[in-house]
Parts: sequence; C-alpha cells; structure tokens
Amino acid sequence: MRDFQYRLWSNYRAHAVMLVIALVFPFLAQRYQLGLVSNSLLLALSAIALNVLMGLSGLISVGSAALLGIGAYTAATLSLYVGVPFLLTILICAVVGAVLGLAIGLPALRVQGIYLAIATLALHFVTIFALGRYQGYAVGPLGFVLPSATVFGFEFDSEFKWYFFILATVVLTYVIVQNIRNSRFGRAWMLLRDAPIAAASQGISLTRYKLLAFVFSSALTGFAGGVQAYYQSNVYIDGFSLELAIQFIAMIVIGGWGSIGGSIAGAFFVALMPTGLSSLISMFPQGSVVTDFLSRHVADLQLMIYGLLIIGFLIFEPGGLAAAFRRLGRLTAQPQLRSA
Repeated sequence: MRDFQYRLWSNYRAHAVMLVIALVFPFLAQRYQLGLVSNSLLLALSAIALNVLMGLSGLISVGSAALLGIGAYTAATLSLYVGVPFLLTILICAVVGAVLGLAIGLPALRVQGIYLAIATLALHFVTIFALGRYQGYAVGPLGFVLPSATVFGFEFDSEFKWYFFILATVVLTYVIVQNIRNSRFGRAWMLLRDAPIAAASQGISLTRYKLLAFVFSSALTGFAGGVQAYYQSNVYIDGFSLELAIQFIAMIVIGGWGSIGGSIAGAFFVALMPTGLSSLISMFPQGSVVTDFLSRHVADLQLMIYGLLIIGFLIFEPGGLAAAFRRLGRLTAQPQLRSA
C-alpha cells in the first residue's frame, strides 16, 4: 500500500515538474529551439493517435501520414476557398478524419495482422496520389499557403504564441486519452488486443470497438493535420511521405507500446534525432573524409538508426522509454521506501 501511494505521488510530481519546465521553456529558449519543440509536440499528437490504434487496440496501421495529409489539405481547402475560421476548421478536420477512419475500419474488420498493414499501406499510396493530383490542379507544386490562424481576434503570428497553443492541445489530448485508457473503452481495447476470443466471450463487440479505435485515432490525426497546416502555413504533398508514416511507428515503439506518455517521449526522440545527428557530425573536423561522408548520407543514417533502435528496443526493452523510466523510478524509490 505504501509502495502504491508513493508511486502515485511520484507520478503526479513528475507530471507537475514536466509541466512547469514546459511553461518556463519558451521564456529561456531561442526561436529555433522553440520551433523544434513545437514541431515535436505536433508529431506527438499523431503518435498518441497511432498508439491508441496500435498500442492499445492492437490494430496495425501504416496510414498515419495519409490521414495527417487529409487533415492538412482539408484545413487548406476550408481556409482558402470557403473562409471557415481557424477553430471551426480544425474541428472539421477531426470530423473528416473520423469519417475516413470509419471508411477504413469497415473493410479492416475482415482482415488483421500483416493483411491490415498492407491494406493501410495501400490507403497511403491512394490518398497521397489523390492529394498530389488535387494540389497540382489547384495551386501547383509549391502547395497551399494558408493565412494566419486567428481566434476571437487573437492572431497566432509568432512562434511563442504557437508554442503555448500546441502545448495546451497536447496536454488536453494527453489527459483525455489517459482517461479513455483507464475507462471501459480502454480496457476493452486492451483485452481486444491481448485476447480477442476472451473479449468476445465476455460480450465485448469486436466490430464496435475496432471501429471506435479507427474512428478516434483517425479523428485525432486529422485534427493534428489541421493544426500542422496552420502552424507551418504551407501544405505540400512531399510533407506526407511513407517515411513519415514509418517514423510514427518508430515513435511508439521507441516511446513505449501502449503508453501515452511514451508516445510523447518517442516523438521528441525521433523528431530531435536529426538535429542531434547534425550536431554530432559538426564535432568532426571540417573538410575531413569522415565529415564529408556523413554529411552526404545523413538521411540514410537516420533510417539506419531508426531501424537499429526499433530492433534494439524490441529485443532489450519491449516497453520502450516508458518502461525504462518506470524502472528508473522504482530504483530511486526503493531507498526512500526502506528509510520510511
């Protein structure tokens, strides 16, 4: 009992410390650093959505980048051609994502495992092809340029303002998804993932909960795409590649399968890795053969590191960063519990 109470208090304390750091950070950071963190937080939204689908429900998907693109192109169309306000636009992006999730989920009820992965991969290519044709017809290769986001006369015209909006969105999403995870819906999803036959024997509708997982995950990804479109103020098809979809999978594997906090940690790890890799390369003597080689193959190195990290976590730490942090927390808690 004492151990449980201590872990509960430590959990609240860790959340409070991280929130304080997040609130203080923009007052100390430079604009470039603020942009890196804002982009990582945006990716965390889609990582959370994918972890609900794959980590909690056990449904494999490679279509996150396509759903993100659907949200972004919906935002561009509504803002430029219809004149819909910012808040209403991103809510409509979520609705469009939910409808597409329902359309994906219905045929997905008949397949599972690798066949579901192939089906969502096909969805990615079809969606990206259609969006690319739409962009080419409407505005050309440079993509859509969105106006500044405005809420009740307050304009998001700086990195500082965007940071707090994105942070508030991620915190709210984290709280909502954590509560869903601990509700009967979350427990049904996890039982569906671990023991589908047992779930069906207990009266849990496999059809209903699979569809709910697809709809919720797709709605959140569509919403993230809408916010991303306004934040970057530019939407073009190259920003939603298959590599991005693979990165989302890497985020939840590295962060922690089924862990909402792990999704955020994995998103930061993957999003900031290119910057860390570039900083590491800059430490080598400029003009050397090693530096030139690494500079020319940065993208290949990133993909190789993604693969090695995924394999490494699957073998040595299947629970990802979330499990590693929990183990570290237990190790630090033991001396304090013994002294108490």
